[in-house]
Amino acid sequence: MRTRRKLSFFATGLLVLVGGIAASPPAASAADVRLSQVTARSGAAFALTPDFSLTSYANALANRIGADNVATVLDTANRSVTSCNSSQLLARPEHYARTDIPLTPEQIISSSDRFCWNAEDSSAKHWMPQGITGSSDADDDHIWGDDRVMIVASHYSATIAGTSYDKGARLSMVDRTTGRYRQVLLVEPTKTSTPNYRSAGIHAGGIAWLGNYLYVTDTAVGIRVFDMRKFLWVDAADGQLVGLHGGVYKGHGYSYVLPQIGVYRQANVQSACVPATSSFCFSSLTLDRSTTPDTLVAGEYRNNVDTANLNVVGGRVLRYPVDSSTRQLTLSAGKAVPVDAVTIPKSNIQGVQTWDGVYYLGRSSADKHSFLFSGPVNTPMATWSWGIGGEDLYHEHSGSGTGIGAGRIWTATEHYVDPNGAVIDKRVVFAVPLAETY
Repeated sequence: MRTRRKLSFFATGLLVLVGGIAASPPAASAADVRLSQVTARSGAAFALTPDFSLTSYANALANRIGADNVATVLDTANRSVTSCNSSQLLARPEHYARTDIPLTPEQIISSSDRFCWNAEDSSAKHWMPQGITGSSDADDDHIWGDDRVMIVASHYSATIAGTSYDKGARLSMVDRTTGRYRQVLLVEPTKTSTPNYRSAGIHAGGIAWLGNYLYVTDTAVGIRVFDMRKFLWVDAADGQLVGLHGGVYKGHGYSYVLPQIGVYRQANVQSACVPATSSFCFSSLTLDRSTTPDTLVAGEYRNNVDTANLNVVGGRVLRYPVDSSTRQLTLSAGKAVPVDAVTIPKSNIQGVQTWDGVYYLGRSSADKHSFLFSGPVNTPMATWSWGIGGEDLYHEHSGSGTGIGAGRIWTATEHYVDPNGAVIDKRVVFAVPLAETY
């Protein structure tokens, strides 16, 4: 039986890297403390209000078009993952090659599994991999029906693509047994008498699959919810069009669209997400099955550390309890309230996982290997090698039922080109054993 531990809401912890950074001196200044500790904070400001008013509109679309399930989507998969080329393989953490920040041999971790996309998707500069989840999140036995599934979300850049329209975000639904996959466009139903939809213009930096629901981060707003029983088969003939046109439903060139049914919305929604004491930038999303009940873990990306503001230092991490029967967020007085919240003094964190009281923080990079940090609060964290351009995290656990245990952490890397536009070809999806990282 798995051991369950919860992170203390009021705990604080010193974050000390093992890669040559010494512990803070006893007489540390306030700034030193803020830059070296995981700091517990109140999560009251980050309560989310559920709104499932789109459900009836998604149902109307499903009734009009017809709805397919995950198994049918995989049965119609029209692409195949490939073995990785030499450039892509070098993006993995075991090939850590930085001399500016040396690591000891003990800090170099090795991937245990990996795959790469077909040539078209691997080199598509206007589609960038972000969130990752799979059937191990969805169900205790790791599979959904008869299928072991992995899902990677990507966001579209109209600027890079040179289009006047934004396709928003798509899912790559991968059958891990056959290696075949299909792309699915995320859409938002319109509240109109005639069932219709538009593309979901979100970054999709974090995703988590809980039972029948796919949770997707909307950076400034909160967490959107999609129904995994409502895949809609539409006309794929015209990549420029989405929604109903001339009596035909379009999907920006994709055969399947997945409609949103709801959203968990934060109170202070900003047009441009800027971290503040009363608002959170929802960047990554994972599921922690080591707690009772399960918790949905939301991480916040920050690309700098604000040393002048005591309230905002590095990204924050929020954890919301999940109702075991509905697989929706547990509500208190009509709101989803974090069971705990912390601030982390690490910049550029794209993925956060918690397991048995330990935080795992995946740091991103543009064209160099980066770092995975791990450790509980009140304990120095360890530093490990990480991939080039690693994004969201996904824990594919071991065991099933009450025997669920630590398994593997997966991530998808983002970059086909570097910040200057030069091709580096570093897109790979890889896993490392959780036991190697703590």
